[in-house]
Amino acid sequence: MSAFKQFLSTDVTVVPFVVNKSFTFEGTASLDSNDIKRLYGLSSSYSSSTDNTYSSYQSQSAALLYNSIKQLYYTNYIPTPSQSQAPSPVYNYKGTLISNYTSSATNARFYNYEQTTLFQTNSLNNPYLGYARYFSSSICVLSIPKNLFGDYINPNSFRLDISNGDGDDIYLIDNGEGILLLNGGVNDSTGIINYFHGTIAFNGTIFAQEYINWMTNATNVTCSFQSSRTIYETQYKCTLRSNEFNFSLNPSTISGSTEGTVYNFVTSSYFAPYATTVGLYNKKQELLAVAKLAKPLPTSATTDTTILINLDM
Repeated sequence: MSAFKQFLSTDVTVVPFVVNKSFTFEGTASLDSNDIKRLYGLSSSYSSSTDNTYSSYQSQSAALLYNSIKQLYYTNYIPTPSQSQAPSPVYNYKGTLISNYTSSATNARFYNYEQTTLFQTNSLNNPYLGYARYFSSSICVLSIPKNLFGDYINPNSFRLDISNGDGDDIYLIDNGEGILLLNGGVNDSTGIINYFHGTIAFNGTIFAQEYINWMTNATNVTCSFQSSRTIYETQYKCTLRSNEFNFSLNPSTISGSTEGTVYNFVTSSYFAPYATTVGLYNKKQELLAVAKLAKPLPTSATTDTTILINLDM
């Protein structure tokens, strides 16, 4: 048996909150089984034979990967596709990045997904070693799928350990502002991390041999990070007024000797029923969810009783 009451709009509240989860993957087999891509990009023509140098280790084109990383994260700081030095960025009075070149080909500016507004992580105007250590003729990329990092990778949580087996171990950590630091050195930047894309890109020239070993599973690799995801909690406020639900629906209150007649104690002024279960129904009175109370809750004939139900989506 059931008793129904309609929710008001003020009785339902949706509250977002952030949850975090830490991940650690040891070995290249662990990375591969979780679809964490280890990729290599090379500055070359797409039709060049060097484009397929790493085709046996990755399905993506090395040349296209290199150009994609350059387009996404470095375009605003490279005046021409062939130029290796980055210009200092120029801003207008609104604080918007603009070009300081006259050629229409170089006037186009793109959003490069900077991880901080304090300085330009991919340009010469940063407190670290500058553009040359970020982007070279080859680039290593670690791509983490969205189902792992959620909404974003938590800053200061990423670490990548690479061992090539000869004792020359290295590790990369992020500084919380989108910059990768080599072996924890404060001024030794070697790449970038985009927390919202799950993309880690670092200098391929410096780590060429280590990375090739990494690609061929001839090395020990450990990758760890903390993901962040926003989930939504819906809270339903079930309010029992003092004059509502003050009669038990338990069939045990009905006398078996007389059909439909309740026992005398049920009609007593001292009788107080208990609530044990709350059901949530749709407009067709179809049961959608059941909430069980930890212990029976006595209803009150003098004050309102409120039961809060939280559903995480």
